Amino acid sequence: MSGKMKEAFADPSLHDPHWRAFILDMENMSARGDWRRFRAGLRRLERRHAGHVPAASMHRALAEDAFLCAAHWEQAPRIVRGALRALLRYPLRFALYSFVAAEYWRWASQVSPADLPAAEAMLAEVREALPSLDEHERWNTEGLLASLKR
Repeated sequence: MSGKMKEAFADPSLHDPHWRAFILDMENMSARGDWRRFRAGLRRLERRHAGHVPAASMHRALAEDAFLCAAHWEQAPRIVRGALRALLRYPLRFALYSFVAAEYWRWASQVSPADLPAAEAMLAEVREALPSLDEHERWNTEGLLASLKR
């Protein structure tokens, strides 16, 4: 299994009022489709919650949000690649890594065919890990992989 998919550190519980406030603020951000406003909002969110929540968990959550929004909003390759690089600096649990790989593949197939080999390589890592998963996680991952239109 890829080094990016194992031993991801745990985020704080939503019972922690500071972490819950951070997550709610992140979910309530509104700059749909406007990338520059969205990134500025993420920076403000980071400054607002710095020192109240664990920095590594906060930065990983922000990087995850940035990548998923960049891919969903079909941003330019430079933006999506940068967001993906930022996210992959952190160890990710298998379910998140497989979702990110699928989203990257979807974006590449629609926006940037030059990125398809890299996206396919990420999906190959996910497929290689399937035999080592428990039945439930394997079933979910196989469903995710089947949802990708080739």
